[in-house]
Amino acid sequence: MKAATLKALKGSIRKWELIVAGTVVDEGGANCPLCVEFAHTRGGHKFCSGCPVFAYTGKPGCVDSPWELWATADKPRPGSILGINRKPIKKLVSLAQDELDFLKSLLPSAKQKTVK
Repeated sequence: MKAATLKALKGSIRKWELIVAGTVVDEGGANCPLCVEFAHTRGGHKFCSGCPVFAYTGKPGCVDSPWELWATADKPRPGSILGINRKPIKKLVSLAQDELDFLKSLLPSAKQKTVK
């Protein structure tokens, strides 16, 4: 995995750790380091090309990843896991944790090298 890809993946993992903790709101691609790095067309390359999520699912836009269930879940406010009483809604925390676990599963093993 390229160093820039690993940095973006680790940044996205950190984002979802904070979402699970209820301290950050998901703003979709606007606050996703992987999307910032890969969710655009570069010189004729396809949308999401190079993204580890795309490499895993074979589909752009995080389709067929746990994010899809998170994105379509009914939330008190867009991207939030907090209900009216400001306490986390268990189902949403669980969906956010699923996304976090998925992203962590994409980290290269100790045996794989990071390339520049």
